[in-house]
Amino acid sequence: MNKNQVANMDNNHFSQVSRPLLSDAIVQQIVDLISTNALKPGDRIPPERVLCKTLGVGRTSVREALKPLLTMGILEGRGSAGTFVAQNGRFLEKTLEWGLKFNPKQVEDIIETRMMLETNAAHWAAIRATPENLSDMRQSVANMQASIDNPEAFRDYDIKFHMQIAEATQNSMLNSLVSMMRQYFRTWIQERLSANPINASELTQISLSQHEAILNKIIKRDSNGARDAMAIHIDTAGTDLRARTVESDIQK
Repeated sequence: MNKNQVANMDNNHFSQVSRPLLSDAIVQQIVDLISTNALKPGDRIPPERVLCKTLGVGRTSVREALKPLLTMGILEGRGSAGTFVAQNGRFLEKTLEWGLKFNPKQVEDIIETRMMLETNAAHWAAIRATPENLSDMRQSVANMQASIDNPEAFRDYDIKFHMQIAEATQNSMLNSLVSMMRQYFRTWIQERLSANPINASELTQISLSQHEAILNKIIKRDSNGARDAMAIHIDTAGTDLRARTVESDIQK
C-alpha cells in the first residue's frame, strides 16, 4: 500500500464501538490493528468523518482517541495530508507500551505466557546447559550488577539473560518462542522501572537478586529449583506491572 493511500474501509478492519468510554475503545481498536499488522507503518488513518461513520461515534470521541496516540508517537500528523501510522520504527514498541499500560487483559496474557514458557525454559536449562551457556549467563548477570545505576543497560542485559536461558534448553522451538517475546520483555521491564522512578534502584536490586537466584539453581543443575526461582521472578515483576495498570486506570 502506498503510504499516502487510505486504509481500505471495506475489509471490516473497523467496527462500531459501544463501550462507556468510547475514546478508549477506539484507541484499543487502532492499537490492535497496528499490532496485528492490519494497519502498517505509513498507512493513512481514514479521515475523521469516515471514522465517525464507520465506528458509529461523534467527532469528539475520535479526536479524544487520536490525541494520545499522536502524543505517544504511534500515529503522526502530516498537516493537510492527514494522520498516518508512524514510520519511525518504534510503532510496535509504542503499541506494546500502550497495551501494557492500559489493557489489563494484555497484561494478564503476557504474565501467563511468560510463566508457561520461561519457568519451563529454566527447568530444561538446568538440565541441559553447556559450560559455554553457563559462562554466558554468568557474564550477563555480572553485567547487570555493573549496570545497576544504568536502567537502559540493565534492561538490555536482563533481556539477554532470559534469551540465554532459552538457548541453554537446547530446544530450538522453545528458544524461538521465547525469542518472539523479546520486544514484550523490553517493554515490560521499561514499564516496570518507569512506574515509580523513585524506587527504580530498589526494583533493579530486587531483579538482580532474583536473576542471581535463577542462575545459581541452573548452575547447581537444580531443575525444579530453577523453575521455582523463575516463577518467583515473573510473579514479582508481574505484580508491579499489574499495579502500573491499576494506577493508569485511576488516573483516567
